[in-house]
Amino acid sequence: MRWKLSRRRFLLKLGALGGIGLGMASGFIDRRLWERDTSAVIVPPSPAPPSRWAIEALHYASFVGEGSLNCAACHEDTGESLEVAYCHTSHTGTYVRCSLCPHRCIIADGERGRCRVRENRGGRLYSMVYGNPCAVHVDPIEKKPFFHFLPRAAAFSLATAGCNLRCLYCQNWTISQVPPEKTQNVDLPPEAVVEAARRAGAPVIAYTYSEPVVFYEYMLETARRAREAGLRNVVISAGFINPEPLKALCEVVDAIKIDLKGYDEKFYREVCSAELKPVLEAIRTIYEAGTHLEIVNLVVPTLNDSLEQLRALARWVVDELSPDVPLHFSRFYPQYKLTNLPPTPVEALTRAREIAMEEGVRFVYVGNVPGHPGNSTYCPNCGRPIIVRQGFAVTAYHLKGNACAYCGEPIPGVWWPGEPPKSLIVPFGPSDY
Repeated sequence: MRWKLSRRRFLLKLGALGGIGLGMASGFIDRRLWERDTSAVIVPPSPAPPSRWAIEALHYASFVGEGSLNCAACHEDTGESLEVAYCHTSHTGTYVRCSLCPHRCIIADGERGRCRVRENRGGRLYSMVYGNPCAVHVDPIEKKPFFHFLPRAAAFSLATAGCNLRCLYCQNWTISQVPPEKTQNVDLPPEAVVEAARRAGAPVIAYTYSEPVVFYEYMLETARRAREAGLRNVVISAGFINPEPLKALCEVVDAIKIDLKGYDEKFYREVCSAELKPVLEAIRTIYEAGTHLEIVNLVVPTLNDSLEQLRALARWVVDELSPDVPLHFSRFYPQYKLTNLPPTPVEALTRAREIAMEEGVRFVYVGNVPGHPGNSTYCPNCGRPIIVRQGFAVTAYHLKGNACAYCGEPIPGVWWPGEPPKSLIVPFGPSDY
């Protein structure tokens, strides 16, 4: 038997939980909604969406009819595009080319891109995850991690299935590496997300857990509605997105945390099935847009942990962005397809933090190691701890507005005008790393 959780039932459950703790709310989707009609080769004037959770994508081009697909365009080595995964044996029919991320997938009728959630229907590209998240939780903002954005804030967090990367160490592979038919989903359109966040007492909505880029349309509309309702929006992403959609996103969100997987092209290609250059471009775009930015590097033993690479990463942050951009080095734990590697030695993370500070980064953190001195924020002028953290919990707060309470040094970030809210004990969702 399959069940669908309605929006009304979901909100009633949220209210019963007192608006604070919300575990995963989910329901199965009737498979009949996903039956494919592959007969259409002409773009219809008003095509019916393939399901109630689908919406036409914003960034794509359509090619219809014999000879419409120019294979030379995708096989040409421009130095910008990724290696083509396969060539279509027949160049007739209806194709789309997605332009949301640097993969720029060319998708045949009835097929999906690498992300598993964007489908070609008769020359129109649909997002198949609009309003059907598979993970919904309330988390502390520190879990994302954001250390310079509204400390102690509760973040209403959600994700859909799918991802445009293939990281071998993915912490959330059960939702990121599958299509939406393989996850348990809740019916939660944008307006319901905003309502649920308000009921939960969460001033922030976080798009996280899998890869928000693949549910771009859902995130964009939810962020717009959230901003109208006076809520903040934060994005936790790998940053593998093209400039134009990213610029539009920066206009409606308040903060973005980028997982910079490593400062090495080979690591990106072989471990993540992606490329470094577009991610660096995305980080620059976010910084130049004035959106609050934090960067996380998950340090994986033997793969991206060389001291030279860590130093080069920190130097790039200082030279290309600012010494004030918070940089987090996080501990790897064996997951998914990299269970043969050990957890990152704490000493390696401590050394990474020291190297980044030597290069001039003023706010460097150690993540996934509760109790480490690198969990806390220190005033770069007087050196005193101004935000003390124990894991994801803030245990002491010594800021007055946006300045150190001891010496008055301005601390870059997005801070509460007065005292932050008291820490809440809330259930944690999947990993944000």
